[in-house]
Amino acid sequence: MIQSQINYIQSSADKNCKIAVRSCLPETEAKAIMVILHGATLPSIIFDLPVCEGNSMLSYMAENGIAAYTLDYRGYGLSSKPLAMDDPLMGGKPLINHVDATVDVLDVLKFINQRHGKKEVIFCGFSWGSTIAGHIAATTNLAAKLILLGPVYSYQNTQWAELADPNNVTKLNPSIKSYRIVSRERWCGLWDRELKTHNALKWRDLAVLENLLVNIENSDSAWASQNARSGCIRIPTGVLSDALRVYNKNPIYDASKITCPTLVIRGEQDSASVSIDVSGLFNSLTCPKERMDITNATHYGILEKESRRFFKAISKFAVSLT
Repeated sequence: MIQSQINYIQSSADKNCKIAVRSCLPETEAKAIMVILHGATLPSIIFDLPVCEGNSMLSYMAENGIAAYTLDYRGYGLSSKPLAMDDPLMGGKPLINHVDATVDVLDVLKFINQRHGKKEVIFCGFSWGSTIAGHIAATTNLAAKLILLGPVYSYQNTQWAELADPNNVTKLNPSIKSYRIVSRERWCGLWDRELKTHNALKWRDLAVLENLLVNIENSDSAWASQNARSGCIRIPTGVLSDALRVYNKNPIYDASKITCPTLVIRGEQDSASVSIDVSGLFNSLTCPKERMDITNATHYGILEKESRRFFKAISKFAVSLT
């Protein structure tokens, strides 16, 4: 397995923040460059865990000739926390929405260009990361190809109504703080529920789960120790403003504006990236497009025993001549 490395680059938006960039590079000249974007809760470590015959998503891409990069947005994972996240009262506006995350991605693109020269880049966005990747592809010419992995786009989801201001459903509830504190039990709550619903706990390797939990816990362990919050991490809440839009049929980006070849891929048992929403997204795309629904896989299929099918489809699409 090709080993990954971590670099820290300066954020252009916050002088107090460094952005953690994971990369895994092929041993020969890369056929393609891919930037993989994480979702709302779990940081980029999910792409750097060995799950598929010893390979992580990053190393699988590298072994198939793709220079694979991922990052933690500010406030997530190994990247610096904005100073506002040190406020125990969680005051201020919700931190890090898709606009802020896009700035971080553009910073990473500069780092990639310094390494490889200015070359075409494939964006792969997972879950909330799909809205960031889609936003970049729809509003810039930076994406050579686009992969929307377990995407969310635009559909009415009343389960998220509590996000809204009771006096104005288009606005975020003013009670939402700048960040949230999330326990170990909550990090993978959706994943647990999906597996139990389908009587499919066997789809997940317990060793992968524990490795994931330990890595995430360690990413904010100093704060947890100082504040007697063992097993907890801090996560920005800006994503909730994006979720409010998505779940009120007000998409973050216009899929019809995307011109690059696009792969839409999800697990059939994914209850976050629901089929009706993905169908709406796919039908809105006017570019060359493909869709795949992987059987026996949840929202976190890339961490499950069917992960190879995701990796194979993504790498094949990335290096194809379409």
